Amino acid sequence: MSSSRRAPRTVQVDGFTIFLGPQKSCPPYIKPWIKQFCSQPVNNWFVEIDPTWAADWFNQYGIKELFEDFDDAIELITDNKGKEWASYNEEDAIAINQQALRIYGMLHARWISQPKGMELMKQKYDQEIFGKCPRMGCNDTPLLPMGTTFTLRRHSVKLFCPCCRDIYKAPTYPVIDGAYFGPAFPHMFLSEYTKCDKTNNFKPFIQKAFGFTIRRPPKSKPLPHLSNIQEVDILETPEDEEE
Repeated sequence: MSSSRRAPRTVQVDGFTIFLGPQKSCPPYIKPWIKQFCSQPVNNWFVEIDPTWAADWFNQYGIKELFEDFDDAIELITDNKGKEWASYNEEDAIAINQQALRIYGMLHARWISQPKGMELMKQKYDQEIFGKCPRMGCNDTPLLPMGTTFTLRRHSVKLFCPCCRDIYKAPTYPVIDGAYFGPAFPHMFLSEYTKCDKTNNFKPFIQKAFGFTIRRPPKSKPLPHLSNIQEVDILETPEDEEE
């Protein structure tokens, strides 16, 4: 008498394959959530967080209160799902995964300030993943991502140049929340990797007319590059529009 096994309950959510069941029963062909996240092209600027680090309550301080399904989302991120996941449906998985994306981003801003996380960001910096400075005087200096606040959905990510120290607008797609990198990252990065600090190499453009230098007031600052003119870019989501 032949017996057939029941197929594992999985759902496809925004490019993720999520197993609806306890982690110990998860099929081996389903990749860890963090690897699935970082393998998506739109998440190319993110690095993989150590699951053990992400599961540590100390590193989660101040984030849990912001999300209704925080515990389930952390279980999803760290691949440590409990037996209650067997009772969840596709709608539950979608809601939890949406929160997991934002939680991962907030944890990411903290992770990249740690030695291991910063080392992974250095690899992306060396590969010029974040682009190059558009200012001619910076000689294609690689840029660093940064946010203007740690608060979610306030401003999109910006790009910092270690040479002219200007802040530039990032590409319009994909839209990445600046809180996922934070305002302190470039300064911590350059403190750790001092050879990447090209400030001393920067020479402000000297304005001339008919061969004569145009003198400017002593306290004036170098003119910003056109792509550094920022506008208010509060992030909006479908939920915000409904409100």
